[in-house]
Amino acid sequence: MGFENLRVGDVVVRMLAGTLPIKLQVSDITDQLIVCSAWQFDRATGAEIDEELGWGPPPLMTGSYIDPSQTEPDVQRPQTDPEKGRRSSCRSTLKRETFSL
Repeated sequence: MGFENLRVGDVVVRMLAGTLPIKLQVSDITDQLIVCSAWQFDRATGAEIDEELGWGPPPLMTGSYIDPSQTEPDVQRPQTDPEKGRRSSCRSTLKRETFSL
């Protein structure tokens, strides 16, 4: 499973350091990027892109990536033409999890 069917509003899992799963909601998609609020990922590989840290897709190294096997579609997303509404304005809502101590 890749990222070709990913849409704005879907929830993806960012694997920080390959071990810590963090759920993020997709806020924008371009031909080359998946954007989740402040984070950018390479659409082909899922590698996080952070120019300040020198992270990116190969041949660069990265500290996190999107796991394509854990993508959750936005169940509230209306059915639309894939070419229309492919990009969102500035929707940057993160899915919040409840934790108890």
